[in-house]
Amino acid sequence: MATNINTILSWFKTGLKPTQAQFWASWTSFWHKDEMIPQSSINNLTTVLNAKTENDQFNAHKSDPNAHPNLILKARIIPIGGLLIFKVAPNENEAEKEPGDYCMGLVEDSFISGNWNGANDQLKSSYV
Repeated sequence: MATNINTILSWFKTGLKPTQAQFWASWTSFWHKDEMIPQSSINNLTTVLNAKTENDQFNAHKSDPNAHPNLILKARIIPIGGLLIFKVAPNENEAEKEPGDYCMGLVEDSFISGNWNGANDQLKSSYV
């Protein structure tokens, strides 16, 4: 039978010693790593399992090129500054870097990896 954690902690306060029964009750209140936890003892397990995606659906989604067409539209290297730019939706202009685009490369002699905020692209502070 489970014993409330605050009750167990009160038995072990400084200067106090738990009785043998309290000590046993504290240890029997927890699952040992060698014990199997019954599914019926896991809160909301049925709800969580019913809400999950089936494995075949997930695998089909991973290989579907149209699953997230606007998430990352295209990656390319912009010669000026040598940054690798990933277009992030809703940005679609491939001719220029747009605020929100994900960038990787050297800025101010440091490697940056973050979304450009639209400010001076030669400053590290412009990438978050």
